Amino acid sequence: MFDITYLGRRCFGFIKRHPRISTLVSLLFVFYLGIWAGRTVEFSKITGYFHSYTDPERSDVTKSVAQGIVHRQILDNGVLTNILAVSADAADVRPYRALSAGIGTESLVSLARRHKAFAAINGGFFEMSGTFRGESVGALKIDGEWISEPEQGRAVIGFRTVDGKIEAYIDRIALLLELVLPNGERLPIDGMNRSRGRSELVIYRPHFHAVTLTTPDGVEVAVRGGAVTGIYNQQGSSRIPADGYILSASGKRRADLLRHLKQGDVVEIRETVIPERVGDSNLWASFGHIIGGGPLLLRDGVAPLTQAYEDEGFDQAFHSFWHPRTAIGKKADGTLLFVTVTAAEAGVRRGVMLTRLSELFLEWGATDALNLDGGNSSMLVIQDEVVSVKKADAAKPGADEAVSVKKADAAKPGADEAVSVKKVDAAKPGAKDQSQRVSRGRPNPGFVDRPQQASRGKPNPERARASRNTRPARGNRRIRPMPQQQGRAIADAILIFSKS
Repeated sequence: MFDITYLGRRCFGFIKRHPRISTLVSLLFVFYLGIWAGRTVEFSKITGYFHSYTDPERSDVTKSVAQGIVHRQILDNGVLTNILAVSADAADVRPYRALSAGIGTESLVSLARRHKAFAAINGGFFEMSGTFRGESVGALKIDGEWISEPEQGRAVIGFRTVDGKIEAYIDRIALLLELVLPNGERLPIDGMNRSRGRSELVIYRPHFHAVTLTTPDGVEVAVRGGAVTGIYNQQGSSRIPADGYILSASGKRRADLLRHLKQGDVVEIRETVIPERVGDSNLWASFGHIIGGGPLLLRDGVAPLTQAYEDEGFDQAFHSFWHPRTAIGKKADGTLLFVTVTAAEAGVRRGVMLTRLSELFLEWGATDALNLDGGNSSMLVIQDEVVSVKKADAAKPGADEAVSVKKADAAKPGADEAVSVKKVDAAKPGAKDQSQRVSRGRPNPGFVDRPQQASRGKPNPERARASRNTRPARGNRRIRPMPQQQGRAIADAILIFSKS
């Protein structure tokens, strides 16, 4: 095994003996590094970060946006803090899933408009890639039905309505899911509505998807009306019955399921919430809506140590860096505080450390608080307006091209392709239709690259040829990017419905 000191001496010796070769290798390395940086680093955002840190503007504006709902916006040193205070009797509060399904993502603006919400804030963590993109990672319970199991030991917030008032509780919980067999024996269920791992038993309900999206290396049991109606061994992606669910197992759990169940058996799913506060199990069972996040920021007016953050699975890079944040807090009188801390500039990633966020909640009078998903997901919408960036930025977003295409598309179907071609032609005469570059390597059937043909002794210009092919074939249409001020598409959100 090489000693690092010995290896260093050999390298320096080689450089002294072969200076020209060393210089050439160094230049090639720098050249490669430059290519990598040019493709990876978003240099266009550097000016935005600089402007964000040097922004001299300061403001602190508080206004009532509805009866019992107050919005406060603080701009300081390029960081925009939004606090929406909602009285317990002023609104209904509940979580919603994107696309009303178990997987998939949707913009917060779209989610709020679709459900006609007065205000909305992004919710918990979720899978950001792969087949299960948009699957909630952490607790999610809507209308009394669990959509996703809690990440064991992480903090959540529960909502329920008592005498016309919203009651909210924050605590760390775990969920014990069990399959009760006909003989009374219980089999533990590892998860719900998510990717099935090795030797796991997972339950899939109708709101997840049409099928389970599993591989054919396990067994799947269909249950309707509490009775087993089908057992599919070594089959995947079974159809989920609309009036039941699918039990899917792999590895050792597959053998357990095959050994204990047969057609016609009556089974039951038992759910037990295990909160950190002893004796609160029945309380948590009464909550119709629960959404998870983490870590816990405040409990009874006391901020936990950073070690408690790490016990929930959040490392130092997460809690001790200035990330954009979304959080929710509760005052002693039941008032809820919905908070985002983001950069005022759209597309700039700035925020606050979690220890400082806990201090801010104490300053605002909260007794309990919970961190939610942050980063590019952080967003607050009030009356269909994104308030988590400055209005000036929202008026002139960085994605103005997408906005212009959207307007053209609304005016005339198919006009988006004409707009894209017009911009290409204006930038570089003779450029070909941009739609060909997004066809994943397949040529556009509507475009044939022929040699220039003479017309009265003059060749046809390339621009005229492009104008004849402004409408690409189906499947080759350009994907319009989301404007920067609308953030990242999310999996779930907390929506607020004003009673006034």
